[in-house]
Order: sequence, then structure tokens, then C-alpha cells
Amino acid sequence: MKAGEISGAPRRRRRGWATTLAVALTAGLLVTTGATAQADVPVRMPSDPHGLRAPARLTGALDPVPAYVPQSSCSPTEKRGVARLRKLVLRTYGRGHTGGSVRLCSAADSEHLEGRAWDWMLNPRSKRDRRAAGDFLAWLTRRDGENARRLGIMYVIYNKKIWASYRSQDGWRKSWGHEDHVHVSFSWDGANGRTSFWRGRALSRQDLGPCASFTGTFAALPSGRRVGDCAVRPVAPLRTSRLAERAYGHTGDAVRIGQKLLRVRQTGTFDARTWKAVRRYQKRQDLPVTGVLDQATWASLSPAHVRADVTAGLTRPAAGRLAKAHFVDHVLAKGRSVGRDVITLQVALGMPRSRVNGYFGGHTRVAVKRFQKSRGLRATGVVDAATWRALPS
Repeated sequence: MKAGEISGAPRRRRRGWATTLAVALTAGLLVTTGATAQADVPVRMPSDPHGLRAPARLTGALDPVPAYVPQSSCSPTEKRGVARLRKLVLRTYGRGHTGGSVRLCSAADSEHLEGRAWDWMLNPRSKRDRRAAGDFLAWLTRRDGENARRLGIMYVIYNKKIWASYRSQDGWRKSWGHEDHVHVSFSWDGANGRTSFWRGRALSRQDLGPCASFTGTFAALPSGRRVGDCAVRPVAPLRTSRLAERAYGHTGDAVRIGQKLLRVRQTGTFDARTWKAVRRYQKRQDLPVTGVLDQATWASLSPAHVRADVTAGLTRPAAGRLAKAHFVDHVLAKGRSVGRDVITLQVALGMPRSRVNGYFGGHTRVAVKRFQKSRGLRATGVVDAATWRALPS
């Protein structure tokens, strides 16, 4: 689930200790021993929690407050930081069991689809389980979420309440469900175990995750940290297919068609083997490596199912003329360009049809360098005005 879709409850007016205690006792609300009222928290939380012991030597510096970065890619593998926290929590408290961190990409939006979430399963009828949850959550959220920052945790949900690092001033807010488990969602740095809790060094900027090249589909799989804006603005797929998008976890005839074309076992289930085969194909064909049978991938993999193609009937000379008339002032480079100018360039260069998609990847860069060299231009792989003008028309 996405934290951005959860509405917060109105903040309650703070009351004095005597009034709070009297009201709590009268109403039968949860009260910690010698502490504050617990009406707005999901479980009884101690004022001095035991918490987790960091494996690294911590300094006073804190990592950035984890901003909310929603799920955007299909990356169904457990990440290192998630696995390490899971092991530490289960070893420290000796309670509950893991509900896993990975979900099928055919499911609803969730950081689970990227291996950036973990469910700690606990028995809601067990006092020991509730005590463990309360200690962990109190330790995580105390002092405006200091430990959540060190771990790169965006938000946690338990027993119909949510607490978010990026809204720590609001405390615990109303949510729904999660009575039998603590849901933990991580930033990309937290999921990958790059934060100060594990390394002892606080990060200065947050990894904002992968970017999409085409709208209406998954982003490319993460390949390093991104701390600034996306290099490109996604565009609608320039070649589309009659086959529906299929991702990890989907089943049916379309998956079987894809498996046949990819030459993997035709089970009709988009499994790990299919996911790996899709990624291999996308790398070979200069497509964004999403691991998903998206529209651009289907159009490349199965030309017979192409429904719409902006390059239909466009010859190499016509593409060259079109490029010179409209795109001479466009500078294109690997990983930084996507759109009609790119797909026109690919046609003008005579690239294989399976690699004509509007995304400037490694093979497009190789084709540009080869063309530049053949025309006596500096072989930079970057398309500038001189390269555009040299295209055959």
C-alpha cells in the first residue's frame, strides 16, 4: 500500500499529565508505566525502549529524513538492508516470524514490489508479541524518528495506525488493517543497507530511486543511486502492441506467448526465469530494462502484434529529412533522451526494427558513433547539430 493514500487523523490537543492520566484511567485506555497516555498509538509503548543495537559505531550526524518515494519499478528481490533488519529484529526480540518482503508485480502498488518493505508477523492476542512491537516502534519513532532516519525507514503501520518519518510531527495517524503484523517501508538507501545504522556514516542526500522512460508502465530497474531529478521526462510508448502488459506474477496466454518468443519454458506463469529472460532481451534490444513485458518490449519482441507505430511507412531518407527539419537543435545522449527525435534518429541510422523504440540506449550510442566515424565526425556517441545534418536524406 502507499502511504500517500492514507489519510491522517486530526491532531489531538495536548493535555496536562494529571488530566491525561485521569482520562486514560477512566476510559480504560492503554497507559505505559510511569509514562504518557497511549490513546494515539497502536500499542503500549515504553518510555525507555530496549530497541536494536547498531552494528556500526554511530556518530551524532543523522541521515536525511526519508522522503516518501512510492513504488515505481518491478524489482522482486529482497534487498540487503531489509534482510539485515529482519534478521536483527527477529534475533533481538525472539518473537513473531517474517511475512516476507517481496510481492508479485501483478499485485497492487506497494514497496513490496521492489523488495523495499517487510512485514513482521505478530500474534495480536499475544502479550509478548505486542510488547515486542511496542518496544521496537517506540525505539524507532522516539526523538522525531532518529532511528528511523538511521535505518532509512519511510513509514511503519501497525494495528490501524501509521507513523511516517516525513510527517513525524503528526505522530501516529489513523490507517487500516495490519493488526497481525508491523509493516515497514524503506527508502532505497534503507532497503540497500547504505545508511548510518549499518555503515556508521550518515548520508548527505537521499536516493530517489529509478526513473521511467515511458508512461503507463514500470520504471527501469535501479542501477546506482539517483539524488537529483530524472534525466528524462517519460513519453507515451511510440510503438504499441495488442498484447497487454505482463509482469512478475501474471498468468495466462499472453505470458505463454512471451515465453515462447523468449525461448523459455512455457508455463503460462511469469516466474523468475521469465523475468530474467525479459531483462536479457531488453538489454540486447536497447530497451529500458524493466523486467516487464511492457508495450515497448512487446512491440520489439512480437512485430505481428504491433497495434500502432509512429514510424509506420517512414523510410531512412524520409527520417533524415524529418530530423533535419525538426530536431537539429536537439542534443541526444545515452540514458538522457527518449521520444520522437530518438526514434526518428534510429530509423535514419537504419537500426534493426527490434531496436527502434525511441529510447537512447547503449546500442543506439554505438550506432551513432559508427555513423559519426563514417562521416569524418568526432565519434562521441552524442547527437549534435553536425550529426543531424550528416544524416542521409
